[in-house]
Amino acid sequence: MVFGLCSIFIGLCCYSGLLLGPAAIIMGIVGLIQNKNDPEVYGGKGFAIAGIATGIGFFVLLFIYLLVVIGVSIFQ
Repeated sequence: MVFGLCSIFIGLCCYSGLLLGPAAIIMGIVGLIQNKNDPEVYGGKGFAIAGIATGIGFFVLLFIYLLVVIGVSIFQ
């Protein structure tokens, strides 16, 4: 979840989110798999889902940002 939040807040200003976003998605999936296999030992299912959601959210925001920038440059 921390990587996902950092990708949104830090990634949009200096493009470090391109590394942090996929890391958040991958670590969230690994966390969900570990929680599914042994829920008594591994907790944090909500944090794993939040990490996946924020990682994907960064890519959605980046896509919208690039669409706007490219759209404005094409129509000028």
